[in-house]
Amino acid sequence: MNRRRLLTGVAPLGVLLLVLGLGCKGGKGNGDDVMPCTPIAFAPSIGSPGAGDVYLLSPISSCDSVDISVLVTNLSGIFTVGFEINYPSSVIEYQSFSPGPLLQQGSPPIPPQFFVTNPSPGDIVASATLFRPDSSVSAVGSASLITFHFVKVASGVGTVDFNTGGSINNQIIDENGSVVAASFGPGHGGVVQVP
Repeated sequence: MNRRRLLTGVAPLGVLLLVLGLGCKGGKGNGDDVMPCTPIAFAPSIGSPGAGDVYLLSPISSCDSVDISVLVTNLSGIFTVGFEINYPSSVIEYQSFSPGPLLQQGSPPIPPQFFVTNPSPGDIVASATLFRPDSSVSAVGSASLITFHFVKVASGVGTVDFNTGGSINNQIIDENGSVVAASFGPGHGGVVQVP
């Protein structure tokens, strides 16, 4: 009788352990269960940006997304920035943007405004501006203006760069409305490779 009671008490415990064991993948505990992936790569066209260069760089990427930032190098008199970017819509898709710290220097009382449109696949039109009484800011070294977030559409390779013959003028304007000498390219973007 005791033996039968012992078996009926152990049987549910054994079933529970079996179910829990089947829920596990049964790996070796060394990460073999995780499928490795190759992150999206972005190779910038500019290796050493010069003063006044506005260029693209990727601070972070994963297997299914890539962030591409617009950086400005060693330039003063930045109040308003406008530009157009082309990207390969057959391999990546624009999702969102996040402001960089460049226009937020000194914690302006009126926060800078960022305007981004995606009028057609493969095209982004963006602008950012400060408001008076704030004064222009300076990029010391390379400073991030804005970062665009893209997601994978398909495997492939393509160029992401400023459209220098697009619908708007790529330019930086100071607080007095004068154009600041800045270079948007061509050749200030890079090549995105989606595995």
